Amino acid sequence: MAVEANKPEINIINRLNLLLEVAFIYKSHIESNRFILIVILKGNCSSLTQDLSAMVAKIFEEQTKFLYRIVSFEYAERQLKEANLFFVHGCTWDKLVFKDTLADSDCFGEYYVTEKTVSQIQTGFNKELEKIKAFWDGATFFIEKNNLSHAAYMLHQYLELWFRYAALFIMGKERKSHSIKEQQTYIKSFAPQLGSLFNIKIEEEQFLLKLLDNAYICTRYENNYHITIEQINSILNRAACIEPIVTSLFKGKLRSCTKQPTHQKSKGISHEDPVLKNESDLSKFIKSLSEKDFSTLKPYPFKKDLYTVGIVTEGYLDLSFMISNLLKVCILAMEVEYFPTRSIPEPEHNIKEVLGYIVDMIPHNEMELLDTIRDLALKPKRNG
Repeated sequence: MAVEANKPEINIINRLNLLLEVAFIYKSHIESNRFILIVILKGNCSSLTQDLSAMVAKIFEEQTKFLYRIVSFEYAERQLKEANLFFVHGCTWDKLVFKDTLADSDCFGEYYVTEKTVSQIQTGFNKELEKIKAFWDGATFFIEKNNLSHAAYMLHQYLELWFRYAALFIMGKERKSHSIKEQQTYIKSFAPQLGSLFNIKIEEEQFLLKLLDNAYICTRYENNYHITIEQINSILNRAACIEPIVTSLFKGKLRSCTKQPTHQKSKGISHEDPVLKNESDLSKFIKSLSEKDFSTLKPYPFKKDLYTVGIVTEGYLDLSFMISNLLKVCILAMEVEYFPTRSIPEPEHNIKEVLGYIVDMIPHNEMELLDTIRDLALKPKRNG
């Protein structure tokens, strides 16, 4: 049974069903005109045979705007319960394009994202961030002590953990490999920014990758590892880029989850509801609002009447001025000639990162609420 599938994916679905025992297929938009199909097989089959993999790849060679991931029902169900962002984002009911009529749908088919799940995912990311950053701190410590081999090992671990964590929420499954080159290749089609962190077409960068991979083995089991401070700094500059890239990809996917529809009708008043006839209705509506309707600002725990959006603010008006000032700084920075330095190796990336923070600061939920309040306030007067 195909649900809301278009012609290209119907063709893919039919061909996949000839080859595989498919339980569910979900379709997610990933960028511009590209999509990913999450194919969930029946049972607990962990991998396809080499021949089947080749035949599946042949199907998608003719459909270049589609990427795909194929997983077992058992694995997908476990990952969904553990709040893996890849499945939480990709397996909501509105993205279902195929469901086998006999498939067990305990967790799938009608799944939708809850606030608790979003909070759980964010908490998990924060913990992972703290753990990975410890290797960055270790690398800088050993560089200061001129222990370059240990610094290289720390940078290897830092990069490997970021790649593996990113693959988990971007592709649904991490690559269990200690090779940074393999990690890059594994994720490249799904996250080109990460797949090109080291340009393997350049011989020097190929050598940097080899040094990184050797650091993992040699510094643990051998004593003949050698790396120069210039090579360490080159690796350090590239490693400095991975955290903001992964964080941006994570925030974008998580933000998309919060915008997904649910099966429950919104408790708020939509534009299709009957027009309220008097001022008391508006008053009742406003009184019905709670903290969850103003989710962007959080109470600042150490002082009354202050809020935080990662930074302390006095309220929405103050937040709007902050956003305005940040945008002005970015405009000024983009209009001035600048050159990379050791402390700011990629100024364009830093500007883009600040713009990403600005997007996160914009209180979209509250803007929608203001539209509703405006309609409630003005419609009775227009109809009076």
